[in-house]
Amino acid sequence: MPSSMDRMRHLLSTGEHSDVHFLVLPAHQFILKIASDVFEAMFHFDAKKERPENVSGNCPAEVEIPDIEPSAFKVMLSFIYTDDLSALNGDNTMAVLYAAKKYNIPDLVLPSLQISISELRNVFFAYAQALLFELEDFSFKCLRYICQNAAQLFGSDDFLQIDQKMLCNLLESDRLLLSDEFEIWNAAIRWADEKCRQNGIECSSGKRRSVLGPALFKIRFPNIHEEIFAKCVVPSGVLTEKEVLGVYQFNAHPFLYLHGIPGLYSLKFPSHGRIFDWNKAKGNRRGTIALEIEKGSEFAVESVGSRRLSDAVEIKGLALKIRARITESDCIDDKKCLGFYLWCDAKEGGPSNRVFSATYRIELMEPSNGFYNREEDKVTLAIDFTVKDEKIEKFVADPNKSNGTLSMEIEKLSEFAREIKGSERKSEAFRITGMPWKISAEIEMEYENNEKWLGFYLLCDASEKDEHWSRKCSATLRIVSQKNGTEDLIGRLNNLIFDKKSTGWGFSNFIRFAELLDPSKGFYNREEDKMELAIDFIMDETKMEKIISDPNKSNGTLSMEIEELSAFAREIGGSERISETAVYIKGMTWKISAEIVMDDVKSNEKRLCFSLLSDDAPKEDENWSCNCSGTFQIVSQKNGVSNFISEFDDDVFDYNENKWAYLYSISFAELMDPEKSFYDQSEDKVTLAIEFTVNEAKPEDKS
Repeated sequence: MPSSMDRMRHLLSTGEHSDVHFLVLPAHQFILKIASDVFEAMFHFDAKKERPENVSGNCPAEVEIPDIEPSAFKVMLSFIYTDDLSALNGDNTMAVLYAAKKYNIPDLVLPSLQISISELRNVFFAYAQALLFELEDFSFKCLRYICQNAAQLFGSDDFLQIDQKMLCNLLESDRLLLSDEFEIWNAAIRWADEKCRQNGIECSSGKRRSVLGPALFKIRFPNIHEEIFAKCVVPSGVLTEKEVLGVYQFNAHPFLYLHGIPGLYSLKFPSHGRIFDWNKAKGNRRGTIALEIEKGSEFAVESVGSRRLSDAVEIKGLALKIRARITESDCIDDKKCLGFYLWCDAKEGGPSNRVFSATYRIELMEPSNGFYNREEDKVTLAIDFTVKDEKIEKFVADPNKSNGTLSMEIEKLSEFAREIKGSERKSEAFRITGMPWKISAEIEMEYENNEKWLGFYLLCDASEKDEHWSRKCSATLRIVSQKNGTEDLIGRLNNLIFDKKSTGWGFSNFIRFAELLDPSKGFYNREEDKMELAIDFIMDETKMEKIISDPNKSNGTLSMEIEELSAFAREIGGSERISETAVYIKGMTWKISAEIVMDDVKSNEKRLCFSLLSDDAPKEDENWSCNCSGTFQIVSQKNGVSNFISEFDDDVFDYNENKWAYLYSISFAELMDPEKSFYDQSEDKVTLAIEFTVNEAKPEDKS
């Protein structure tokens, strides 16, 4: 005996006793009215009309459905009669969806949306239908598929048939997987030319611009390489002269726009990066990684060390992520800070190195600052970055070269000055004695006065060396004058030891940015918005010979002339001179050190601090110590005037104080006062001396 499903299938296939004909096949009003309230209303309306062919009851009413494909209508009828969806496929699923929506058959909607996006005949049409029917999940899947396959789909004929509104939606996406923004420009022009052809109008620059309409302003022209923009985009004539100049001005000074500072020409186009297909990209490319920290208020109360990671962006075999981590504040007690990092995981077998530069954009959590979305309780972090398609070359320098000069220009200095603490710029590497040396400029903060300082360092990146590598050098760090008649700003460091633990030396507070950016100081080129840093350094490749001194000798005298004292006095705090001569007592080398320090109370007053030091105090024994006694002297430069003398007695020189035994300081104003007789004005020098006695070195009594 046939089942009820078989009987329904028989009615549909034969049309037996049908009372309505849809021109594709006969059907039964009673069955359709049960399945759809739309069919019920339609047939009820038709029944009220005076239609002779319907009154007789011998001829089924004919109904034309011009807006639904016959194959899709058959699928719908098959589902209504027998729940059969075997004929549903990628070619007709969107038409079936339209029919299900039109006739309000909700049980047919879900199966229509379960077809794989890749099987759809036209994903652009599917995306349009999903937007029309407000199917958020399905529209998201369609958009994601389009973005992931943009290189293929943007070259298809289906792309040329989309309307302007959809083109705008697509060009707004951050995830179009094309090799660069120039491909997006080419696709948009191809679309505009096709629309001109369809409308029978000339493909001129003006018509292209008119057809593109608002879609033109979704293209991120600042992300197109400057040379390609100049050679390919500008000559097309689609952009106005002011729009072109706005792009050029942004590329020269992007910081002005990021902080809302008006320029001569406004930028009409978005500038944030897209996430491109980096494995196909060549040359320098910009991109953006974003991380939304949801439930930001909960994250903020988590313990120090808690973190969040963004999804990875694959670039040239590397997986880049944003890492957000809760850290302790180094400036405010009992306060937490957000650590914000560019994180990289190299794939196995991928390239060993790439060159990256990154700009961190943070939208943070204080409601009054406008960074925290309080309604959605979230914080958004983003990193705009550039990956350079260049290899880091390793080269062998002259092995006999023991000195050199590094230099680095910091362009867009005004933008750098507004970045956060820890932002830095590094020079290219320069090799001396087989080691790579660099300049590092870093933003430092003095929290007490809320002032930014320029940190200025000499770096030695010797990660490829063994654990026991070391180098010794002296360095002069300079901010190069940009103004005739202005001297370089100088800081000197001597006897610097670089090793695995100490890879950088310099000055954390070289100069305040407020002072650096003051054009009257002569260090800042305001027209070109740049400054120049330089480091002159000399390697000390000599090995210290072990000198066996008289074991009974326990005292000695050191002296040092500081020549060009007036120039030394103009150097920054931390600059130092160390005596070239040394004495050897108790198996250790003793010297004089003279260093510029800033007065703690009168911050603008410089003082000369000189001290007794030893380069080779024992480091292997934490318990050693010795006592020193003696006098510090500033040698008089006038006949009949005694030396200035300051005594010290039984000062401890131990493991924790293994460099400085005793400090004495005098202001430069007093030191260079002609009335004081310390300063030889004609020769511009001062002479320092130390007479001292070292007691027997012995373990320190810890009891």
